Amino acid sequence: MFNALVNWRNWRLPVKLAAVLIVPVVIAVGVGVLQIKSYTDRAESYAEFQRLVKVRAMLIPLIEGVQQERRIVAEGAGPEALADQARRTDEAQEVVRGQLGKTSFSEAMAARVEEVTAKIGELPALRGQTGDVPGSVTRYTGVVESMLEVDEVLASEFGDAVLARTAMGMHHALHVQEEVLYQQSVVLTGLTRGQLTNAEVRELVESNVRLGYIASEFAALATPGQLDSHWKTKFNGPDIESHRKMLTAAMLHPTSDGPNAGNNTGNNNTGNNNSAKPKPIPIAAADWSQASGAVATSMDNVVQGLQNDLLGTANRLRDETSDQAGTASVILFATLILAATIGFVVGRYLTRSLNALRRSALDVAWDKLPEMVATGRGSTEIEPVPVHTTEEFGQVARAFDAVHQQAVKSVIEQAAMRANMRNIFVNLSRRSQSLVERQLKLMEELEKFEEDPDQLANLFKLDHLATRMRRNNENLMVLSGGDVARRFHKPIPLTDVLRAAAAEIEQYQRVMVHTAPNAEVVGYVASDLVRLLAELLDNATAFSPPHTQVAISASIEAGGIVQIDVLDQGIGIDPEALAAVNHRLEAAGEGVDVQVFREMGLFVVGRLAARHQIVVRLDAKQGTGTRAIVLVPAELAPQREESWESFRGEAIDRQQTSWFQRTTPAAAPPPPPAPARQTPESARGFLDAFQRGVQRGLPDHQESR
Repeated sequence: MFNALVNWRNWRLPVKLAAVLIVPVVIAVGVGVLQIKSYTDRAESYAEFQRLVKVRAMLIPLIEGVQQERRIVAEGAGPEALADQARRTDEAQEVVRGQLGKTSFSEAMAARVEEVTAKIGELPALRGQTGDVPGSVTRYTGVVESMLEVDEVLASEFGDAVLARTAMGMHHALHVQEEVLYQQSVVLTGLTRGQLTNAEVRELVESNVRLGYIASEFAALATPGQLDSHWKTKFNGPDIESHRKMLTAAMLHPTSDGPNAGNNTGNNNTGNNNSAKPKPIPIAAADWSQASGAVATSMDNVVQGLQNDLLGTANRLRDETSDQAGTASVILFATLILAATIGFVVGRYLTRSLNALRRSALDVAWDKLPEMVATGRGSTEIEPVPVHTTEEFGQVARAFDAVHQQAVKSVIEQAAMRANMRNIFVNLSRRSQSLVERQLKLMEELEKFEEDPDQLANLFKLDHLATRMRRNNENLMVLSGGDVARRFHKPIPLTDVLRAAAAEIEQYQRVMVHTAPNAEVVGYVASDLVRLLAELLDNATAFSPPHTQVAISASIEAGGIVQIDVLDQGIGIDPEALAAVNHRLEAAGEGVDVQVFREMGLFVVGRLAARHQIVVRLDAKQGTGTRAIVLVPAELAPQREESWESFRGEAIDRQQTSWFQRTTPAAAPPPPPAPARQTPESARGFLDAFQRGVQRGLPDHQESR
């Protein structure tokens, strides 16, 4: 399945057309879906921003409640006022807690919420420790700062740039309001005492610096419209100026723990009761509370205005992104319908044109041209492909008509040429075969009466070379489609077939013929089986070490099938090459042309095996040799009954099998007796010379095939 997907060249035309269209369509769909998802996510984020706005809106009353408690403690309004304010603060705390439980936050925000919850949980204990006013103010300020940090994290949760600027501006406005109220509480503490301490003055100075810095940050983040409508109109006026003057007076007034205060204290310790007491801060508590409260109220109006802007902007952006998502969905759907329609129309036209071309081509390939090849004649007139357009498909159709026309002419010419070449090869093979047969008979006569060992060795070499030449001629006859002349009409013992096959090769002395079952090969199959086994033995000796033997044996298997095994001791064949060789054996039986001259022997084996329904397979393991398995059907090699005549093999017509009885010197019977004038000693000398000639006639090297 994976290979079919990777090999895109074999895809059908509709699939290819769909693949061509699918790329831009997928890109368009992907971009559209991403755009729609972006709009949807933005709309959802704006909805989340709306929930964050609600959380911040509920958090502001809680911050103001804690700030009011801090003011009450600082000015010493009494436990009743503190308890009343504490009740309102707890109510605001419950509202915030309920809203926080309904809202999902990031990890950073969740950590801040836990911190501020813990800080708020300290309020009941803090309310009971009003004796230390400066310490209580500091702890109240810590609670407020923790809630302001939560508000800052909430402001950073707004991903949209416009909303983030407004949210951060609102946070800065809250922070400015906190600095003003913190200054109010510190100064009220000093007014209650009569003077400020050095530490309180430093805190006021630092708070004033922070206030200026935060105000500049707000001015940098706010839009011109927000500055005009919220900041400039509400953070200016007499109350702001009065607050600044009173704050400056409080910070410049001598502190209770300053140098002057220390001297006065020292005089009192020495008993000077008439020393002047430190002058109180020249500010009325009511005036300071009114001025600082007015400034805080102005900042509260700024916060409310920014909060309304934030909520309105979030609602507007959510509506806009929802509309954009709907519009993008409609456009995407319409584009998909248009692309599918165009692809269907064009694809149907292309498919119909290609089907017409395919039908015409198959008709020519399967019917018209094979008929012309078989008969060798036919009309040169062709039927045009029924595609009459002038675009590329029409041009391909006309090109195919031209190819068809040329193919018809070539088929007629090639059919005649092929028949002539086959006849030429058959005639040449038969003539060469006749000459080789005459050469073999002549050498056989020379071998009978030759007594010189050296000459006898040379004659044996020539004899086996001529035998190979004869086998090559017969192979050429098989490849040309002809039939060889060596045929038998009577059954041949299986043992004689194996020995004859061994005698057909040059390195016959390396072949070890095992005892064969008592079976006879029918006459018309025997000669082809000998050639088939000779080719296998020749390959086995050629591709195995010269010092090893090649074994050939036979056995009767189930159903009377005769199995002949040819086993060498070579290096074997790797699995891929073995599969390729077996495939070529099958292809040769199916009539495929010879592809490589080095494979002619295997091709002949496949042709001969297919001629008689004989199965030939090679089996090998790397490093353990190669085994050729030949399966002969039972009807071609029936078993025979034991008899003296069959055992001796004398039922074979010697005149018809003179070539068959020519075995190797090691397996051949002794030479014919010498003339009567020879003595026994001379006969023994002849036999000794014969054996020495055989040994010298062994090939000293093997020929690659």
